[in-house]
Amino acid sequence: MKKIILIVAVVLGIISCEQDDYLIDGGVSDGNVGTTTFEFLKSHHQLDSLALLIERGGFVDEVNGATTLFAPNNLSIKNYINKILAEMRKLDPEAEFTFDDIPVDTLTKHLGSYIFTEKIRREDMTKEGTVYTAINGDERKITLEPYLNESDDISYSDNLSTPPEYVYYSYKGGADWDDWDAFGDDTKVDVRTSNLISTNGVIHVLQGSHTLFNYNPDNN
Repeated sequence: MKKIILIVAVVLGIISCEQDDYLIDGGVSDGNVGTTTFEFLKSHHQLDSLALLIERGGFVDEVNGATTLFAPNNLSIKNYINKILAEMRKLDPEAEFTFDDIPVDTLTKHLGSYIFTEKIRREDMTKEGTVYTAINGDERKITLEPYLNESDDISYSDNLSTPPEYVYYSYKGGADWDDWDAFGDDTKVDVRTSNLISTNGVIHVLQGSHTLFNYNPDNN
């Protein structure tokens, strides 16, 4: 009987440890991708469509410079295609629009809004944000903001000593930039993965909920 109790106690101890493993800090992950920015995009199954657009738009050299890229993933590109197609089908129910139909001049005009000549790292960001000018002349505000709940109080798990912070890539919505904790006209795009370091620059991957070029038929 004592042996059975001992075995049960050991098993329960193991299960308990496994359940609490997520609380153990595994240390800082290595964000170095080991290749150029463009090669990383080409090799990643969620970013390879962006690589094709960069190549078609003639931005390979810019992306592989000492730059920062805020990378829309494949879903962001699909969101864009679906919105364009929905507008076209209002006029022609048989209309078709695919990835290959995105005009080169659209890429030339807008794709540069994701590329910056500065190396913008997470550790250099603040909640108030910094406005940077992308290589196509568009301004974007980059912020690192603590998570706020609906009542605007900082909300985080009791198991964390500091609140989680999120990187945002923002489009200006009005005459002035919104304050970081205001819900105004600016469009804030969540960064899904930040601080990937290539051999030439920095990569921040945007959430798939973003639509390429922030395209909205009501505003474009």
